[in-house]
Amino acid sequence: MENLECTVGKDGLNFQCNLCDSDVVHSMAEILLRGLATASVDSTTGDIFKSPSSVAVGMKSELAEYLIQRSMTLVREAVDGGEDHSEQLIKASTMPTEFLSDLIDGFVASKRNLLSHVSGFLSSETRLNKIKDFIQKLEMENFWAPDVREATAGTILKSIDMKCIIHCPERFDTQDKLAEHRNLCRFRIVNCKNDGCLASFSANHIEKHDSVCPFKVLPCEQLCEQHVMRCEMDRHCASVCPMKLINCPFYQVGCESAFPQCVLDKHCSERLQIHLMYILELTTRHDAFVNDMNQRLHLLEKAQSLNELSGALDNRTLTLTAKEQEAKIKKLEQDLKVQETKLKKLESEFKSGKEQCKTANVTLEKLADAARAREVVMAGDLKRLCSPQEMTA
Repeated sequence: MENLECTVGKDGLNFQCNLCDSDVVHSMAEILLRGLATASVDSTTGDIFKSPSSVAVGMKSELAEYLIQRSMTLVREAVDGGEDHSEQLIKASTMPTEFLSDLIDGFVASKRNLLSHVSGFLSSETRLNKIKDFIQKLEMENFWAPDVREATAGTILKSIDMKCIIHCPERFDTQDKLAEHRNLCRFRIVNCKNDGCLASFSANHIEKHDSVCPFKVLPCEQLCEQHVMRCEMDRHCASVCPMKLINCPFYQVGCESAFPQCVLDKHCSERLQIHLMYILELTTRHDAFVNDMNQRLHLLEKAQSLNELSGALDNRTLTLTAKEQEAKIKKLEQDLKVQETKLKKLESEFKSGKEQCKTANVTLEKLADAARAREVVMAGDLKRLCSPQEMTA
């Protein structure tokens, strides 16, 4: 690699700084713990004789050794002019956390058992939950201490940062010179100087941290004379800041002015007559409104009286109508009784006529029988009369 800028070492320069960007080292240490948990879970999935905890000890050693050897191999091949790993090494110096994640993914893939390769398992929620739970267990048990992980991450970082972007490659011939350099090194650990902030970081991140530190004291954003911590700025501007914009106390009566609350007294003093005019206009409008309401109330009361009178008249009409109908009903009832009497009389006459008809029928039948008997007698007599004459002839 022709553009590699990191010095490999010189005779007599035995003391090397090797300080690293603490933020990057911390991120890489978190990736190491996640990689260990993932490899332990995937290698024991479906195995009833093993658990992630039972293989974690050996897996940790294998992972650390694999990452260190793999990173050194890439650098060695690049320096010796072997395989072209220029893109990987550029990524290692510019995006070391992504580079480390790629290496860990390769290690985890080599440790997966048969069940872990089943389609759908790698992205399943069950697997992700197991990995998350095992990470929490490792942290609670301090299985892989943060300082040890950061030391491992620092070793990997120094080996892959060929461009010396995120670690210091400086070497010195004496320890005193090294100590003097570390007091000024851009990767030295410094504490935030803002009161109340406990953050520590590499010196090259001072400006970055200072731009977001919640304890940084800043001039008021509304340009008042006070200085406020960043975390208190919003509350200050919204409540106690003298330059907070407020509406005039007489806003409801017509004054629509808005101004910093520190000039409230001045505003009220200068616009006293205007405010009085607003109040007078409001009072006038209020009186007119009251009069209008009184008139409407009077009209409503009058309308109510008319409605009550109309209701009374309607009730009287209904009473008279009901009485007339009752009289008609009584008359109809009387007529009905008369008709019922006549009907009963006719029924009696009908029954009497019916009995007379029966008597007449009996009499007629008797007369008919007598007539038939008489005819028989007369026929006998006639026959007797005719018999002597026939004999004479």
